[in-house]
Amino acid sequence: MVNPLDHPLAQRISHWINLINFIVLIFTGWFIHSPHPGMPMNLIRNLHFLFMYFLLINGVVRFYISFFGKNKDYDSILLNMQDVKNIWPQIKYYLFLGKHPETGKYNPLQKLAYIALPILAVIQAFTGFILYKPVQLAGLADLVGGLTAVRGLHYLVMWLFIAIIAIHVYLVFTAAYEQFLFMFFGKMRNEKGI
Repeated sequence: MVNPLDHPLAQRISHWINLINFIVLIFTGWFIHSPHPGMPMNLIRNLHFLFMYFLLINGVVRFYISFFGKNKDYDSILLNMQDVKNIWPQIKYYLFLGKHPETGKYNPLQKLAYIALPILAVIQAFTGFILYKPVQLAGLADLVGGLTAVRGLHYLVMWLFIAIIAIHVYLVFTAAYEQFLFMFFGKMRNEKGI
């Protein structure tokens, strides 16, 4: 059952903004990685950077909401000892090998994903800036192992984002459809539909 207090409006708006950001960043990033003749590459790069800034700004706002906002929820995102104990049972549940462990608002794997996403976003921004200004930031590229390593890391993290998002979408539609309805429409399904 969905608890409307678990997803206040500010958090839902942040989620919508992230959805748009990730869609644009993945597609523009793919086109930057594999351009085709006649593509407006300057526009694609500018969109990529614009939405990267939107993602980072949204991340800062979400961080503020989590720790200092009216509906702060940092305590439900950070791992605790019970979460550490439930990681393996949660994995077994998702692999259809065990029962669903008792968890709070988020299960331990969700928490790990929510902790990893901002870290991955910062890595993407860092490597993206190096790729955008490879001559000016050659020293930073060397710290990572060279421009090829920077490009590989940027590409790898993109696939990690895609994997996390794909798993998230799958689990939402198979295990938390009511939360999807509330997250996107602010309503819960009743007997007559939305």
